[in-house]
Amino acid sequence: MFEKFPGIGPRQARRFVQYLLVVSPAVRQEIAEQIKALGTQTAQCKKCYRWYTKEGSGATCPVCADTHREQSLLFVVEKDADIDNVERSNYKGLYFVLGGIIPLAAEEPEKHIRLRELIKRAEAEKPAEIILGLSATTEGDHTREILAEKLRGLSKISSLGRGLSTGSELEYADPDTIASALSSRT
Repeated sequence: MFEKFPGIGPRQARRFVQYLLVVSPAVRQEIAEQIKALGTQTAQCKKCYRWYTKEGSGATCPVCADTHREQSLLFVVEKDADIDNVERSNYKGLYFVLGGIIPLAAEEPEKHIRLRELIKRAEAEKPAEIILGLSATTEGDHTREILAEKLRGLSKISSLGRGLSTGSELEYADPDTIASALSSRT
């Protein structure tokens, strides 16, 4: 089962199982309860598509609900984990989670990402700038080109500067590198 988790191979999955076998039943029970609670204690933001811990009945995450953030900036990322890293770089705008990137051979790009939702949000909110913060990979560049084409005319479109090395993912970049890439975006 653990092998199905992203980045977890057979050896690491075995270690997880071995750990669960030697810990007390109370620890296993606590882990099981926390997994069950994921469905009731979390929600996906209706605006940016980020997962967040529910606090009240709001349909948006704390970032989208924060009126002190720079409303004219929209930072587009591939996945939730990217937001956490960008936040540590002191970026103060809003976000949109694409939900992936477009494979090079994809015939229908909108089936791989939230393209329609992004266009709808850009049309409704008219941000001054949309920052395409995608991985510096071939597929990330491909996705960036498609997004830039589809969003043309709606807002200023920029991309992160190449302070990030080619082949790197935002999730693993340090805050200083992200801050540098933000300041040198094109």
